[in-house]
Amino acid sequence: MSEHKNTLTDGNVGKALLIIALPIIISNMLQSVLEVVDMHFIGELGDTSIAGGTLSVSVIMVLTTVLMGIVTATAAFVSRAYGSEKYERIQVVLAHAIYLGLIFSALLAVIGFFWSEEILFFMSQGDAVLAAEGAKFLRPALIGSFIMMLLMTLTTVFQSTGDSRTPMFVMVGVNIVNIILNPTLIQGLWIFPAMGLAGSAYASLSSRAVGVILLILCMYYLPKHKNGPIKFPKKFSFEPRLVKDIFVIAIPSAVQSGIRSFAMVLMMVIIAAYGEAAIAAYGICIRLDMLGLIVAMGLCSGVAVMVGQNLGANKPERAKKTVRYAVTANAIFMLGVAVLYLFTAPYLLDFFGATGESLAIGISFMQIVPFSYFIIASGMTMGFAMNGAGATRPGMYAAIAGQVIVQAGLSAILMMTGHPIEQIWFAIVIGSVVVFLVDLFFYKRGAWMRQRLNLD
Repeated sequence: MSEHKNTLTDGNVGKALLIIALPIIISNMLQSVLEVVDMHFIGELGDTSIAGGTLSVSVIMVLTTVLMGIVTATAAFVSRAYGSEKYERIQVVLAHAIYLGLIFSALLAVIGFFWSEEILFFMSQGDAVLAAEGAKFLRPALIGSFIMMLLMTLTTVFQSTGDSRTPMFVMVGVNIVNIILNPTLIQGLWIFPAMGLAGSAYASLSSRAVGVILLILCMYYLPKHKNGPIKFPKKFSFEPRLVKDIFVIAIPSAVQSGIRSFAMVLMMVIIAAYGEAAIAAYGICIRLDMLGLIVAMGLCSGVAVMVGQNLGANKPERAKKTVRYAVTANAIFMLGVAVLYLFTAPYLLDFFGATGESLAIGISFMQIVPFSYFIIASGMTMGFAMNGAGATRPGMYAAIAGQVIVQAGLSAILMMTGHPIEQIWFAIVIGSVVVFLVDLFFYKRGAWMRQRLNLD
């Protein structure tokens, strides 16, 4: 247990950040491979399926915000407990996180079962065909959201104790299963019927279930974890105060995620006014956005763990030094990604099924938005650092100001006044700058370093 802790709280900061972040980056890449595989096979179904899948993903992001908040709170508590050597609290936090996650997953399952198509009908501005197609993905995804919750929670706990390698290897298994099941269920291979868009959802759920099983096996049978703190407690004792403490962190984080997702939904509604080709192009570009930010997000996740553990070990200056390293590395790397996307955009968009009008719209996006990636990554680094400390309100304020008021608000004005869709891309860039400035303001204030978490 102490090996990982000592590595992250002592010695060279850059080396420690690399040790924790590199497996997370690889895990994120593998997660993106999973999503790329999904998108590739969905793309073969045509623009309606692409648009339906895109709208469904946006809905999922909005509806799972509370789950995301619980995961963020779990990471803050576990990393702080590990850094302060209060290992016994890790099991307690894990049990409460899963308990709360299952409750909210059950609510999502009810929503998904009864109202998937109605939600998509509203979002698509009354397109019944698009809503019916998207519901094929959305319904099973929401019903099976508890699987996603379990995988995220277990992965977070492993990473927060300094073990980011085990989830990385588990993601290899998840990807293998997904790569096999996607074409099998979508196209109907062997004994399986062709399920279309629904097949992609079932493939994703099945592969993630494999990931959950593998992580649980690692908890109890992997030599380095046999006697470690990552376990389900033998006896669950409900602690109302811990639930309250989790929600103090989780709610602002959930609101932050909800606002970001809501802004994405608003953007989808705005983009929908430009037609189905625009929705399809935007959906592909969002996936490419996520792909481009993989390394930055992995490094940010490593920052969150190191900040939490070092604050737990009473080493705030080391926490700040970690952030400085990551901001510099992320900014440089993301400038490189922007240049790469500038020259490869047509080929990437074509790979994901963009043709004709959707291809042209996608290229215009990729010529503008990626050059704000270094700004996004810098703000994201500071935001993750504050989240790792348990200070989740700044991110909420940044999301409100940058993504709702500026990005979505300005985009709506541009759409309603008849501006071409290319102008929307500049609104996205301006919104990203505002998010960065708000994150910078709260980071410089330094209150996040004094954030207290109750570990008793």
